[in-house]
Parts: sequence; structure tokens; C-alpha cells
Amino acid sequence: MDEPDIFDALREDDPAVGIDPQEAARLKTRVRARVLAHAVPRRPFRRRVLVAVAVAVLALGVAAAWYLTRQPTNPAGIGCAEDLSLDAVHVVTPIGGLDPHQCAPLWADGTITNPDIAPPGQVPPLVGCVNDTGTLIVLPTDDQRVCGRLGMANYIPPAGDTVSILEVQNRLAGHINPKTCPTFEDAQHLAQQALEDVGIDDWTVTIAQPPTDQRPCPTLAIDHTTRQIILVPAPHTSP
Repeated sequence: MDEPDIFDALREDDPAVGIDPQEAARLKTRVRARVLAHAVPRRPFRRRVLVAVAVAVLALGVAAAWYLTRQPTNPAGIGCAEDLSLDAVHVVTPIGGLDPHQCAPLWADGTITNPDIAPPGQVPPLVGCVNDTGTLIVLPTDDQRVCGRLGMANYIPPAGDTVSILEVQNRLAGHINPKTCPTFEDAQHLAQQALEDVGIDDWTVTIAQPPTDQRPCPTLAIDHTTRQIILVPAPHTSP
């Protein structure tokens, strides 16, 4: 007895035998449509990944912006640097708030000197930075990106401060200091005139206390809270 051919057996058991070709085509179309309907699309998944990355980048950007621009929180002192290396930093007690301009008198009276930065008695541009302890560090430069390069945040002036009052401070620094030593009356007039010149009418000029023989020279202090330019007596510094 001959053994049945395996291929003949498979053809006899083929479930597609006897199916009309047109019906087979319709079945194929329905099966393909069902597979496509239940397939997981790739593009939406990619879109979700991109959205997640965008949210993460935005969060990092907000955190970076908070760090890169900060107000000082440590009121104990202001560090006035002689150069950008931070090897020599003079600490002054803030008078009337934390303000980079409070380092200007130290340059004007020769307490801080650095011929590589500015001639003796001349106040260089000053940029305020805030370190990780919240201390205001004032650097002698006009480079507004220096804080980031040194790992510190940029100083944010107190709310309500304006570029105009900073202009007043810079203008007065060369005229009201222990080296030029004008009278308090003249200093008060200079400060009031500077305010008028830049159109500030809601600040006042006051004298902290009367001068003495030991402290005859006016120096500037800025109080952003009370919006005052305060003249503070200081010892005279020889030119």
C-alpha cells in the first residue's frame, strides 16, 4: 500500500480550499483593516516624549532663571572686591539697604585701589552679584555676565528701584566722597539737583547726623525702603 504524499494531505486539509477568490480578497481587506485599527501608533508616542522633554526643559529654565537673578538675603555685610579674582574683598556694613553702590566710597577715598582697574580715587563701574549664601558681592567691571562666570547670581535691585536712581548714584559718587569732601550743604544741593536732572521727584536727601571735626566729609548711603539719599559723616581722606 502506497504511503500518502504529505503535500497531498496538506492540500486536502487546506482551509482555504473551496473559498471564492473574491470572498478571500474581502476577508483579507477586513483583516488588514482590523490590524491597522488596533495597532499602536508610533507618532503620538514620540509626541508625548517631546512634550515631556519640553516640560522638563521649561522647569530647568525657571529654576536657572531664579538662580541667575536673585536679591541678596544676607544683611550682615557687602563684599567689595578689588578685582575679579575675589582674592581681596573689603566687607562694609550696609547702610539703608543692600546696594552695590555702597562700595563706591571705598574706591573714591582710596580704601580700595587697583591701578589695573581704575586710577586712584576714581570709581569704576560696579556690578553686583549674589553668592550661594545670599551675600552681595560687588565687582569692579561693566561686564554684566561676570556673575555667571564666577558661579554667582546677578543682583536684582529691590522692587520699585529704577535705572534712574542708579544713574544718580553713579553721578554723585565722584563728587560726594571723603576725598573731595564737600560741605554737607553743597552735598545736599548736588544730590537734590541730580534727582531733578533725571526726573525723580519722590526721593529726598537727608543728613544722618551732623558732621564733626573727626568726621567732616559726607558720604552717600541709599535707602530704597524710605526712598532717601542719606549723607553720612566720614573722616577726610587726603587727595
